Amino acid sequence: MRNLSFLLQKFGFILLFLLLEGAAFFLILQRTNFQKVAFLNSTNELTGQVYSYYGSFKEYFYLQKENQMLAEENVRLYSLIQQSLRNFAAQPKGTDSSYRQVFTYTPCKVINNSLSKSQNYFTIDAGSAQGIKPDMGIISPGGIAGVVRGVSPNFAVCMSVLNTNFPVSVQTRKQKEAGTLIWDGQSPVYSKLIGIPNHVNIQVGDTIETTGFSLFPEGIQAGFVAGYKIDPDDGSYIILLRLSTSFTSMRQVYALDYIYKREQKQLEDSVAVDIANISNDE
Repeated sequence: MRNLSFLLQKFGFILLFLLLEGAAFFLILQRTNFQKVAFLNSTNELTGQVYSYYGSFKEYFYLQKENQMLAEENVRLYSLIQQSLRNFAAQPKGTDSSYRQVFTYTPCKVINNSLSKSQNYFTIDAGSAQGIKPDMGIISPGGIAGVVRGVSPNFAVCMSVLNTNFPVSVQTRKQKEAGTLIWDGQSPVYSKLIGIPNHVNIQVGDTIETTGFSLFPEGIQAGFVAGYKIDPDDGSYIILLRLSTSFTSMRQVYALDYIYKREQKQLEDSVAVDIANISNDE
């Protein structure tokens, strides 16, 4: 009580002044429409700014959840595309086996990534516990990214497209002419495409995509033609390709599992053994 009395004696005039100022301000706002509107507009602006900052602050902490939701939505959309392709393949007019490939998609994040070596790898935050298996293809939102090589329960190491030992079967989107994408160990932005015959009309900016003959379904972007020349040895094109995947900023990826891959490989291996046995008998 003594402390309260001391505070009132010391700051009483200031408190009284503030109280009277507040009362006067209140009376002005109540009796004059112009000042009332101006005050409300100012407070609304201030409140809006506060809510905006608060929303941005709150949104930052929800980014991880939002990214996960977007990844799951992309998986659903990929599945719908695959279903459409299967329906297309069921029609009598279509006999291309690439349209009968059925893939499942698992969203993952890149947690480690090398770029400066001739044989680059990246690590994803999903493993056997999440259904990841060796030889599954990896794509980014931009296009092809790599292939799974080693798997633990919760992680997987993937060979990158930026690896001199990782050729990919690709084709021109317009003419469907097939070639091979081979990284030369130079730039993380560019690669080379070989094997396209020189009678094909190639233009800068043309889209190059997967053929469906390898780990990836047909139509996944690989890159865009940035330049080309003729190989003096066989007359085919040597094409400089700007990769569609940004490996320097790659974060969200998807692991692709071709569900008939093992059945197909088992059949092809058995046929190869039979052919080898026939050759030996002859």
